[in-house]
Amino acid sequence: MRLLRRYTPRNDTSCQMKKVNIGILGHSKSGKTLLSEAILYKSGAISRLGNILEGNTVMDSDNEETKRGMSINLGVAWTKWKDVHLNLIDAPGYADFIGEVIETLSAVDNIIINISAMEGIEVGTEKAWSLSQEKKIPTVIFVNRLDEFEGDFFQLLNKIKALGKIILPINLPFFENRKLKKVVNLLSGQEATDYSAPYLIRGREKIIETAAEGDDGLLNKYLEEGSLTEEEIREGLKKAILERKIVPLLCGSSLQTTGIEPLLDFVGLFLPGNESLPEIAGTNPKTNQQEKRSRSPDSPFTAFVFKTVFDPFAGKLSYLRIFSGLISSNSPIYNATAEKKERIGQFLHIFGKKQEAIPQAGAGDIVAVAKFSSVQTGDTLTDPNQPLILTPLKFPEPAISFSLRPAKKGTEDKLADAFSKLREEDRTINVSRDSETGETIISGVGDLHLDIAINRLKDKLGAEVIKGIPKVAYKETITSIVSVQGKYKRQTGGHGQYGDVWLRVEPLPRGKGFEFVDEIKGGAIPNQYIPAVEKGVVEAMKKGALADYPLTDLRITLYDGSFHTVDSSEIAFKIAASLALKKATLQAKPILLEPIMNVEVIVPQEFVGDIIGDINSKRGKVLSIETKQNQQSVKALLPFAEITNYATGLRSLTKGKADCRRGFSHYEVLPGHLTKKIVEAKEKKDG
Repeated sequence: MRLLRRYTPRNDTSCQMKKVNIGILGHSKSGKTLLSEAILYKSGAISRLGNILEGNTVMDSDNEETKRGMSINLGVAWTKWKDVHLNLIDAPGYADFIGEVIETLSAVDNIIINISAMEGIEVGTEKAWSLSQEKKIPTVIFVNRLDEFEGDFFQLLNKIKALGKIILPINLPFFENRKLKKVVNLLSGQEATDYSAPYLIRGREKIIETAAEGDDGLLNKYLEEGSLTEEEIREGLKKAILERKIVPLLCGSSLQTTGIEPLLDFVGLFLPGNESLPEIAGTNPKTNQQEKRSRSPDSPFTAFVFKTVFDPFAGKLSYLRIFSGLISSNSPIYNATAEKKERIGQFLHIFGKKQEAIPQAGAGDIVAVAKFSSVQTGDTLTDPNQPLILTPLKFPEPAISFSLRPAKKGTEDKLADAFSKLREEDRTINVSRDSETGETIISGVGDLHLDIAINRLKDKLGAEVIKGIPKVAYKETITSIVSVQGKYKRQTGGHGQYGDVWLRVEPLPRGKGFEFVDEIKGGAIPNQYIPAVEKGVVEAMKKGALADYPLTDLRITLYDGSFHTVDSSEIAFKIAASLALKKATLQAKPILLEPIMNVEVIVPQEFVGDIIGDINSKRGKVLSIETKQNQQSVKALLPFAEITNYATGLRSLTKGKADCRRGFSHYEVLPGHLTKKIVEAKEKKDG
């Protein structure tokens, strides 16, 4: 990443402009990056459209992205359209890079879901839709690649509307001789009438009805008079979008840049800017109470670190989303998460791999800062006198692991530093050392995810490794509720050690992870020892009772205990909690869980039967079989333990004609006979 240019006064308008932050989501290779490129081109930020395969797009410039023709990292850029400052984040669509999507959603206020007209609804589309619903983020759908489309657009539209009844077309394509000519704006009564097609007029009427339904006053007027003014329609739609009562749908072609200007106009006019959104909520670390804060530049400074990258020129870069306040470069700030003071050296606008130094940044901005010492992804930076901690990011647990060893002797220290940087850049990566085998284990979301991470170690961080056989990331959980006591008492002369806890341990639904609940009343355990109890529990969860695999999906409630005014200490309560959990997991009918993978095999029709048979033989479940451009797409769920060498077997089975994609789906209970084998192997190993 290079410094593009020093700040000049002509750019000093963004603090007064409406700031709209947008994440672009969708299925891998559906045209998201080209949509970003078209937006930057039409808004005048770049002079020509780049090509992903040539590695000259703004958002995709990494060597791995060029080689694979797909987005791997989130990309950030900014531009201006009329009186609006747009911050764009292009998120990868492949399931292995879900961490980048999670980071994107923590920084943006709006989403554009890009759908390829050629492919329609895909797995990545459905994931983007579910995330937009879960996060309750105002969303727009853009149907792309209509320049290549020769099917029935209304059939495609009906399939897209199956995602949700709230989808509302704002414009529709107009074709001449089966070629995309333009898009017709249904918001314009004149344009809809000019083309005279009944479906256009009906589409316009549907927009007016929807605008009216978003506001009681507008609805009454519409029922009485049968019409609304253009301004009333706009206000009704803006309110409905903000409240996520509708998801507007626009369409066009990024390659032809058809429909891009209408998209920009719509985004600038209808999507909420930072100032239109509700107050941010966080925890005051001084009082441990929830607080809300206005998103105004006049509020105390609050920013969230949503991404960390290591740049060969600038070093460590922390990407910030600023939610409130206004601050100048070279100002002191406070890392409320790490409880450490920091100083901002220079704010940087990010434009792909380029940077532009700016003198200040404020509410609504997405910027970067170089060379923070204590700051990591997920930290909250605030005014030193008015700290606030925003909700930290939650990443999926790793589902696939490989053993690693240095390719050259004597490079262990360099490798350790590279692992640390890799982990800072990608929080879905975990690197650990197996204390029993001495192996270094790297874990991630999927095999493609780890392949790219290992390449990054070599090409970007200068640490070459040799990959070993993947290990299955089994986990343990419980199936019943138990209450247990953990007591640690030791007297060694002078002050002793005393900690006594009662824990209620109960299973949670699959995928919920871990919850710690404090129900202590009446001072049975002093407040200063409660965090030590949680730490003891978390430490004990690293090894379960069956086969030493990590525990997950359980709620642990501290509801009683006792203490000694002299002998009690944090370490005593930590040990007591650890003893209690170990006892509880033995009593609570523990079971093993195994990772299940989403697998999609693209294969010629002649091999479909063989693929299905192979999936069934591996304890798999076929979900669907669909036709995709003269090929068949077989989607299935397969246990990871059964597909460690799946790609090799697939090549043999299909004479090299199949393409396979896979990513983590969820955890399921491991069948009893397989659990028995794993437990027996562990017992034999322990002697």
